[in-house]
Amino acid sequence: MCNPTLAIAGAQAVMQYQVANAQQKAVQAQQRRQNEIALRNRNQAIVSKQRKLIQITKGRLEKIGEGEKLSRKKRATFKVNKENFTGNSYDFLLANYYDKEAGYRNRVLGNIESSKFQYLQDLKSIDLRYDSQSTYVSPVDRKMNALSSGLSFGSTYYDYKAKQNRYQTNEEKYDYRDYTADDGWDWQN
Repeated sequence: MCNPTLAIAGAQAVMQYQVANAQQKAVQAQQRRQNEIALRNRNQAIVSKQRKLIQITKGRLEKIGEGEKLSRKKRATFKVNKENFTGNSYDFLLANYYDKEAGYRNRVLGNIESSKFQYLQDLKSIDLRYDSQSTYVSPVDRKMNALSSGLSFGSTYYDYKAKQNRYQTNEEKYDYRDYTADDGWDWQN
């Protein structure tokens, strides 16, 4: 008949194994959830930065279009009043209109390029933030849990045997002869 202390220790070892597995699975699920949230945050940040870049670029391109319309209108007015200007002064003033228009367009295009560069830097910082928010997903280690539970049971078993020996209630004597090979070798000699 099985001793109740050993039966309880066996049941406790099984429960310890199951609880350890459940805890590791819960930690693993939490780590996966944290990675999902970090990925969602990353994707939302990228979409937000893309929308911002598109809106800024569209606005600046509209400014270029408005500037070109205004410049064309002024040039047309200037060309109509050509009879007031002669020779080099006309060419100089016309070149000045073209120069101002090109300077304005180049400034706005430079701002667009600067916004693009900032966008690329923001993407790097978004990736760094994602890396800091995501975590390693640890696997469930059933072997270590089984070993720990087995050691716990073994400890309880040897404590039980030690108490039996202390109170001299253990009538079974340990003998290693049961564990020797059948090769006829005698371990005592």
